[in-house]
Amino acid sequence: MQVLKKIALFFLVIGLFGCNGRLTDNHISLSDQKYEIVDYDVLDESLRTENALNVGVLLPLSGKAANIGQGMQNAMFLALDDLKNNKVVLKFYDTKSTGIGAKQAAEKAIAGGAQLILGPLMSDEVKNTSRVALSDDIPVISFTTSPQIKKKGVYSIGLLNGEQIDRIVSYATAKGKTRLALLLPDNNSGLNILKSAMMSALNYNARVTQVGFYNPESVDFSSIVKELSSSVDFDTVLIADGGNRLKSMASMFAYNDILYPDVLFLGTAAWDNTNLSKETMLYHSVYPMVSKKYGSYFTEKYKNTFGEQPKTVYSFAYDSVLLASVLSSKCQNGLDVCITNKNGFNGVNGYFKILPTGQSYHSLDVLEVTKDGPKVVSSANRKNENYVENEMDIRYIPYEQLPKIYGKNSSEVISGLYNN
Repeated sequence: MQVLKKIALFFLVIGLFGCNGRLTDNHISLSDQKYEIVDYDVLDESLRTENALNVGVLLPLSGKAANIGQGMQNAMFLALDDLKNNKVVLKFYDTKSTGIGAKQAAEKAIAGGAQLILGPLMSDEVKNTSRVALSDDIPVISFTTSPQIKKKGVYSIGLLNGEQIDRIVSYATAKGKTRLALLLPDNNSGLNILKSAMMSALNYNARVTQVGFYNPESVDFSSIVKELSSSVDFDTVLIADGGNRLKSMASMFAYNDILYPDVLFLGTAAWDNTNLSKETMLYHSVYPMVSKKYGSYFTEKYKNTFGEQPKTVYSFAYDSVLLASVLSSKCQNGLDVCITNKNGFNGVNGYFKILPTGQSYHSLDVLEVTKDGPKVVSSANRKNENYVENEMDIRYIPYEQLPKIYGKNSSEVISGLYNN
């Protein structure tokens, strides 16, 4: 049993109360009352309703990702506390942070009557889960940010690189920036970001001109930044990293006289976990992030309850329970139809929808780095709610428009883009 400090005496009036509802003000009061979260494997039948939606939740509750999995479970407990919906029943299964563990957890969940699976977290876990779930026509709403999950019936509620890149490239081109340089890790994530950036650049009449790849384990970026800066055929630089690595990269660009306002620096949501208020070389830089208009409620409740700052992924775990709550009471035409409802949903991360391709779309703020902390310069809205992620075949891009590649063999990059 897990004991949780109960701080909400009223329902969270949430926008996921219907397939295209609105998120209204939260009414919260404090209490010192404590209560036990039930063990969902031995759930009292009196708490069930006749038509309850049985949800199997697959999380890494042990193994290398146990801390994250347990934090996500805590966030789901908060959502249950807020919703008080006995038409949705969650049962938790440990993936043990491995693909094999995820497969076994999925088998247990389905044997236990799961009609929907939330999770797992990592791409290899999702691959193993999907093989089991799809054979029984059980939809999977995962938390992976890998675009390689594309299968009918397998979805992601996570914040994907593609939607981040599209939002920030759209913002930059609206400011007149049309030539992008990218500094990316030499791995699948880097290739995915490059592919997304090239696709978005085409959509907004811009072009990726240069790309530098670095060893993801490296802490010295002087050589790759120097190479990338040797031919300044760009007015924008996107850095897909955070923390001290981001700060080190920014200082290297400054050392090579690549500075604002001549060059606008762009980031990803990874920047949001980095305190940049003293990094003067990154002032005026911008990055995308889910709206914190409602997320601040979740953050404060999590901190007050568990005594620590929640990781970003925890809020997606919270929203997944809200989505399951909708599906438990408002779905008349099959779970897949409701999950991919074109009107989308509202949660603590703002407006989002899940596409039939399995990818997600979130309406994102654009934040500017300032000495006083991040400042919203372009608010999240639903004007792109009809966004559909298009597939791009790089073979249709003229050879002369392909970017110059630094830090990696060009043919290897092109091959990776074809196959990624």
